[in-house]
Amino acid sequence: MKHLIWAFVSVVTLSGCQGNKQDAASTTVKVEVAADSVVTGAEGVDDAEQVTDSIGSQYADVALKFINAYKEDCDNRSNGKGIRIFVSESPYVTPGFKSELKRILNEADKEDPEMGLGFDPIFDGQDYPDQGFEIKSFDEKEGYVVVRGKDWKEFTLPIKIANVNGDWLVDGSGIVNIPQDKRRKD
Repeated sequence: MKHLIWAFVSVVTLSGCQGNKQDAASTTVKVEVAADSVVTGAEGVDDAEQVTDSIGSQYADVALKFINAYKEDCDNRSNGKGIRIFVSESPYVTPGFKSELKRILNEADKEDPEMGLGFDPIFDGQDYPDQGFEIKSFDEKEGYVVVRGKDWKEFTLPIKIANVNGDWLVDGSGIVNIPQDKRRKD
């Protein structure tokens, strides 16, 4: 049995609308980091407390929030929003992610109106882990988080994180904005 390190991350969330400033709200986020995870780009990191202080923990936070929320929406397809609406309404993704996903889906619909893409472009597959995701690794220098299934350890998924106006957001997942050499191989 593998041990999980529970890291508690305090994240300061800043929000504003059309130039109006709101006070920063502090929230506590529980981030699962697998005991056998690999952390790169975080010099001198040797325990969970130090990991929580790194930018990588912010990557982990946004990556897990996005992918686990998407998994939940997929689980509730009859009541869920569906991929297009989910992503268009998601506060966790960049505008570039939204537009690239739209382009991919529209192109697939033109090529095959009945089947479309034939797989989920965010998961880069037809199936996904039933129990959600945990962090396998992150690389601060490259801006990637690799998540894996809690109940399907072999299912790994790269997620690209970008800083947009001071907010860490998902800029790629599955085949969306992920180069071929970084995509799922399992």
